[in-house]
Amino acid sequence: MQNKGGMDVLQAAVIGLGKIGLMFDVPPKGKPLSHVSAYHLNPEIELVAAVGTRPEQEKPLSLTAPEAAFYTDVEAMLRAHRPDIISICTPTSVRYELIETVLKKSGARIIFLEKPVAGTLEEAERIAGLAAGHKHQFVVNLSRRWSDGAAEVRDAVRQLRYGRLRKAHIRYTRGIYNYGSHMFDLLRFIAGSIDTVRVLERIPTNMDEHGDLSYTFTFAAAAAEEAGGGGFTGYAEAFDDREYTMFELDLFFEHGKIEILQGGDEIRYFGTEVHPLMNGIRRLVLEQTNYGMLNRSSTIQNAVSHLADVLLRGAKPICTLEDGLYPSYVAEALKDSCRSGGNAQKVRIGGRLS
Repeated sequence: MQNKGGMDVLQAAVIGLGKIGLMFDVPPKGKPLSHVSAYHLNPEIELVAAVGTRPEQEKPLSLTAPEAAFYTDVEAMLRAHRPDIISICTPTSVRYELIETVLKKSGARIIFLEKPVAGTLEEAERIAGLAAGHKHQFVVNLSRRWSDGAAEVRDAVRQLRYGRLRKAHIRYTRGIYNYGSHMFDLLRFIAGSIDTVRVLERIPTNMDEHGDLSYTFTFAAAAAEEAGGGGFTGYAEAFDDREYTMFELDLFFEHGKIEILQGGDEIRYFGTEVHPLMNGIRRLVLEQTNYGMLNRSSTIQNAVSHLADVLLRGAKPICTLEDGLYPSYVAEALKDSCRSGGNAQKVRIGGRLS
């Protein structure tokens, strides 16, 4: 960390200059979409270095963040710089060895890790074992945690705006590890953790060829204490993305409903009122619709600002390594349920029940 003009400035490096590392912002889209741009534009962070695998990646890096030194060798970068934050945006096939190198040879205080944490649950647990022996903090980029919409809904749920949560209805596609992982994490972030699943059927999608299957299933979940505690039930419905994509969540409370639509870009809030025709009965009524929740701000820019809050102001990380592993445990329970012919399966986190 450097001090410039009386202000503390953190140093950051990015390892992996693919789409999320850099190329989503080549050419620029108007707001940061990559790690490189988010660090470059943050006044409390200096991007000192980036590591790619090909020499031709140096030019787009220099155009996006001219202050960053380019390397093709991770260890050479770590010998030359002492970043406070290191983003790892590489394919999962090289994650374990890379994280092992970073833990041993850097003094980074935060490792900001792109999801998924690893290609398999076994390797992800090995990474968690590595992390347990070091002081580095891990933050995982489950991107919807940084969206304005998710933060608003989380506040409404935890302030018991409509009472306790009773039921949830998930609609998703593109696999339990792709869209599914974001949905399982979003539900956990907002309201509580899925602890039991029962598969009803498998739905084909484009992700089947990658081994990422989609299931329609029922579930039981435990509400977070901040959301009133207790439990709620749910139904997750898979759709075929060869027709259209789907990422929606309905939350049903004692006294209202919240709908998260268009991938989280539109959010509708429903209260209740006395039914005009049925004595003693109430009905749902739309109170508020918020649009543009994905475009209001950049999620990656929000994430990087949060990293600065953690290091400079002592904020608590809102997406830990355990959070990053959680969707994989739900996915494993779903696969076990399918293999057992649709029997209910508990979600087991690191050998323990969720």
